[in-house]
Amino acid sequence: MNLPGYRLHRLSGKEQKTWSVWVTGNWRITFRFERENAILVDYRDFH
Repeated sequence: MNLPGYRLHRLSGKEQKTWSVWVTGNWRITFRFERENAILVDYRDFH
């Protein structure tokens, strides 16, 4: 997934295995990869 506008990035700290994609404002979709599949973890407001 090479879409810079979505700000895909890996989280840090205790959530190192979790990735985040920007939705709007403070909202992000966070997920983890299980084998080659993305598993939805949460839709959350980070601030």
